[in-house]
Amino acid sequence: MRTRRSPISVCRSRWSFATLATLVLTVVAMGLTPVASATIPPFPSLSGSMTVDRSTAEPGEVVTFTIDVSQIPSGTKTLTVEDTVPAGLRIESSVEPSACSRTDATWSCTPGTETALSIRILMVVEDSARGKELVNKAVIDARSQQRGGDWEDEGEHDSDDENDDGGGESSAVNVQASVRIIASDISIRLGATQSVARPGEPLNYRIELENRGAGPAVDATVVARLPAGVISDSVYPPPTTIAGDRLTWSLAEIPVGSYVYMFNASFAPTAIVSHILASAAVSYVDSNGDTPQRLEAVLSLPVAAEPPSVPSAPESALPLGAIGMMFAASAAGLLLVQRFVLSPRPARLRIDQMFLLHRSGLLMKHFSGTHLGARDPDIQGAMLTAVQNYLENSVDASAGPLRQITFGGRDIIFANGGNAILAAVIRKGDPSVFFARAPRFLADLEARGGDALANWDGVAERLDGVDGAFRDFTKGLLAHRGT
Repeated sequence: MRTRRSPISVCRSRWSFATLATLVLTVVAMGLTPVASATIPPFPSLSGSMTVDRSTAEPGEVVTFTIDVSQIPSGTKTLTVEDTVPAGLRIESSVEPSACSRTDATWSCTPGTETALSIRILMVVEDSARGKELVNKAVIDARSQQRGGDWEDEGEHDSDDENDDGGGESSAVNVQASVRIIASDISIRLGATQSVARPGEPLNYRIELENRGAGPAVDATVVARLPAGVISDSVYPPPTTIAGDRLTWSLAEIPVGSYVYMFNASFAPTAIVSHILASAAVSYVDSNGDTPQRLEAVLSLPVAAEPPSVPSAPESALPLGAIGMMFAASAAGLLLVQRFVLSPRPARLRIDQMFLLHRSGLLMKHFSGTHLGARDPDIQGAMLTAVQNYLENSVDASAGPLRQITFGGRDIIFANGGNAILAAVIRKGDPSVFFARAPRFLADLEARGGDALANWDGVAERLDGVDGAFRDFTKGLLAHRGT
């Protein structure tokens, strides 16, 4: 007997299986679903940056670094900003939101609902940073209210809440900015040996250039501007160009150290003036590549009022008087004739100008005859020009030392020492006394001056006793009446 399955039983079986499968899937789904939420929002990203208000700075200046936290993750409980403060920078002050508090170089913030904040840090550049590139770095750290991957439920706290560090998820960002500190520290000063300018007399100017920095300045130019009525006669070191009243030295760099530029000048004003104004300037680029800078120094010298000139007695007055006395004195007449006519002494040396110069050509001391004064102001410039030519030509030792030249109807005589030179303009007389006494004077000067004379930088005060020695030497020559 064949048994037939009932269609009703089959339908019930299929329905039961479907119901059971649906129930199982529901239970599994319910077991995998979080109780607090149906989805997991990812922790938002943290972003920030650091900027500085200038790319280069000098020691002593204040630079401002700004830390911008442009995106604070929602739900952030604490935000910490920690600055490294590189060596060479020192925090002067800071400006931060009221939600932040600062301890040294660390800021602790409670942003609440804020999504961004900014901190400004004012730092002073210290001198030790000269010539360096300073990189300031900071770490921004945000800590959320999450703990263990779950949002904290209200009213539910772990047993160690009081001792934890805030827990939750952390996100950090590193930011930085840099500033280059200028390497060179340039200063310039203009001075003169004389405190008062006198028409017809020379002037000795001195430019002091100093770099006190940690590195050289480059592409530099030193310019001296002469006042009206002043003409340069000798310059050391030789300038790159001389154009009118402008002396220019072009320098590839100014290394760390001190440098001196000196020049002698003739003062022959065409009008009466009370003061003359000279200036010196230096322009340069710092070795870090900073934009060109310029420094200037000025010097104003008062001009001495020229006293009224007193006519000098004719040179023939004294000899005529002597001759008259010879004829008037009968008792001593023959003796006077024998002494002054038949056996005369050499004529006394008449000196218009005498100069004591350093081997570089710079003027150290100067004497001017009373009969010349301001009535022949061109002689000083002519003399110094001749001396400079002499110095240039005397480099070739094979020609021997030059002792005497003729210039403008007068003789110029020279005596050489190791570091100093005597030069005199004579009108008449026997120069043998000059040649006999000058070497000893120069030798004594060398012995007294020593290293100060060998390395003379234009400061007369560093040559001890030179004033008195030069004065005594000059008086001795003028008083000598020959033999």
